[in-house]
Amino acid sequence: MKNKHKPTSAKGFIISDPLHTRKDSNLQLLRITITELETKVDFGYQATDEFYGGGWIKITPKTFIRPNGGKLNLILTNATNIPYGPEKLHFNSTIEWRYFSLIFPPINPETKFFDLIEKENGTDNDFNFYGIRLDDEKKKSLVY
Repeated sequence: MKNKHKPTSAKGFIISDPLHTRKDSNLQLLRITITELETKVDFGYQATDEFYGGGWIKITPKTFIRPNGGKLNLILTNATNIPYGPEKLHFNSTIEWRYFSLIFPPINPETKFFDLIEKENGTDNDFNFYGIRLDDEKKKSLVY
């Protein structure tokens, strides 16, 4: 039987349930995956009882991440399982869930945090997250 060895270097890491400042019970930031190819942000969204039939979701194509609160904005390159605005995904009930991912260019693996901004100075309805922590070693798993 062959021994299976771990590779000597990681290709990236995953942060599960990262700390951030947004408080929204309907939109949950689930995981961040940082690799040399991309920065992937995974979400879960539960339809709201605030709107008839559960409401809708979409993502603005100009959504970006800003590493370490700097001036560099990395624009969204792909979105899976959520439409780009102005298209909308309409829910059929208030108990529906939608899992989706937003893909951005890769960031430096030494980045401590980033902001995810759908609309600068937006409202509570915009998918804006500030201070998403990437340096919590207890929540980090390596990707080989």
